[in-house]
Amino acid sequence: MKKFYKILVFCLVVCMAVGVFAACDSSKYGPIGTTEYKDREVVNNGSLVVQQGGYLYYVNGMDATANITKPSDNYFGKASVKGSIMKSEINEDGSLGKTDVVVPKMFYTSASNGGFYIYGEWIYYLSPSTKTDNKSNVLTSQLVAFRTKIDGTKTQEIATLSTNSTQYVFTESAFIYYSDNTLNKVGYDASKIDKKTTKLAEEVSSVLFTSNTSTIFFIKSSEDNTRRNNNIYVCVNGEVKEVTTDATYPNSASNLKEQFTYSLVSYDIKENVLFYTKANNSNDSSKVTATYGYKFGDDFSFDASKEKKFAVSALSTIVNLGFDKGVMDMSAATLTLYKPLAGDANINDTQELATLSSTGAKIVKMDANEMYFVISNALYKISYTDKEAIVDKISEEAINTSWLTISVIGEYMYYIENTYSYMNRLKFSDFVQQPNDLQFVKGEIVSGTRKAILTKNDEDEIQITYVADDAYEEGVEYFQIPKFMTEADAKAYAEALYAESENE
Repeated sequence: MKKFYKILVFCLVVCMAVGVFAACDSSKYGPIGTTEYKDREVVNNGSLVVQQGGYLYYVNGMDATANITKPSDNYFGKASVKGSIMKSEINEDGSLGKTDVVVPKMFYTSASNGGFYIYGEWIYYLSPSTKTDNKSNVLTSQLVAFRTKIDGTKTQEIATLSTNSTQYVFTESAFIYYSDNTLNKVGYDASKIDKKTTKLAEEVSSVLFTSNTSTIFFIKSSEDNTRRNNNIYVCVNGEVKEVTTDATYPNSASNLKEQFTYSLVSYDIKENVLFYTKANNSNDSSKVTATYGYKFGDDFSFDASKEKKFAVSALSTIVNLGFDKGVMDMSAATLTLYKPLAGDANINDTQELATLSSTGAKIVKMDANEMYFVISNALYKISYTDKEAIVDKISEEAINTSWLTISVIGEYMYYIENTYSYMNRLKFSDFVQQPNDLQFVKGEIVSGTRKAILTKNDEDEIQITYVADDAYEEGVEYFQIPKFMTEADAKAYAEALYAESENE
């Protein structure tokens, strides 16, 4: 018995000494804040910034998987604060209060439309694997799906993905992902995770995971080998339904002009509209691929007579301006409205809108008249419906657009800044444009700052000395250094501040 006890103690000591406490037992970390808002509405699920009640949750910047050189670099509770998920109290005036790390592990995905999700008292997210190959290289190209309680007190593993570009979504009851032409599901409830993966659909040729919604569309070829068409399917809450079938067009069995090849373009959750291109499979050399949209009801049933044509060509970079109004094409600097067409139309009905400085705009938000967007890492706005409108630059902040989507919650825009790659936010209404008074919007790091004194040592290196928030001494210059920053980044940040102060 004593021998067994000594062995047990020794194993626990070794486990903690090598920094693998999270691997031995990742079920306890918090408590961080409370779970009082677990039944509140969640805003902006599936992004880098999610609000639930009086708390804001966000990824504290963009870190590189190359920085995980050994497993312990991403152990739960041992990972860098850069890339961890934070939790901040939201004050009545919109400012952020007490802030803590709620998921001390790197969030990462290279899939488009990626993000984390909150349902009830769980945060659902992806993180690089800490497993190694036979040469001790960390397999960071693989991702692991986890969930952690919103107070950090428990963590459970859901599934492992073979690549970090795997497209996915977390729903209230399942983790759904697309791999090797198969749509897969791992179910869960409030207390446990399913041990087996369920295949929802196989031989899938393409898939469309959609922003801020768990609705997934995908395409499969007809199961009838004598036909040339494919069909559209939808996955809602983990259940698959056929949208189009071989019988959607009654005469298709004997008419290749009614056997269509579809390609998915985009989905607008607000109007429940799917945009897609299709071309018939006749041998007619004059056939074209046209762009269509379909507005669904609650059951996602499809009536071919109600689909709407928007262009007699294939559009790929479009924004829905209203199912009855048309779509805005953003493939060129000059924005173009494509209006709805009759089913047999062969000429587009277009209208020129505003002209941007270049192509490649990332839309941040838009309403009936104004559009906020990022080009070349700067934020602009324009009255996009006005052909003569002039672009207004509203911020000089360097905004990163190389990773995941920029988020807007309330009056604030959340983004990864392009210098140190941490999560920042700015307030749209801070922009002032009056005669002889132009004030750009300035961003601030979301996780907060600490008051500090900066000095140089004998080696001409910057030294950071943190002081109390109410510290004051006449003649002393104080600086604000981000609280949740790596030591190397904080030093670089301090050096830049110090150099700026010397040049003033």
